Amino acid sequence: MPKQLEAVDPMVLTLKRHVEGVLADEALFRFDICISETLTNLVLHAQTDVADAAIDVILDCDPARVVAEIYDPTGAKAFDIRQQGCDLAQVDPMAEGGRGLGLIRDCADALDYGPVNDRNRLKLTFEARS
Repeated sequence: MPKQLEAVDPMVLTLKRHVEGVLADEALFRFDICISETLTNLVLHAQTDVADAAIDVILDCDPARVVAEIYDPTGAKAFDIRQQGCDLAQVDPMAEGGRGLGLIRDCADALDYGPVNDRNRLKLTFEARS
């Protein structure tokens, strides 16, 4: 996916089509939130000197779970969301922002972050409960 804000919604819709039928409605809703927040945050905040740096997403679906691996644009500084952001209960309900990282942490069943093949990767897991 190009690192452009207008590419986020079409990518989220494409990814959701791939996991429909695997994830129950509630898990699909959480998947939508996590993917949308992650991609938007990368577009807006992942700084890189590589002009055409892309955000890559790999999905692995099986009957028990969906795993989304989201790779930061080449050259982006590491940003481990497990150590960033605040608890959603601490966010001012009237604030326009500040919920994204907490939503990602709360909505994924599991998450991992770290370097993979010279790029930073956020791995989000969603259990396919029905």
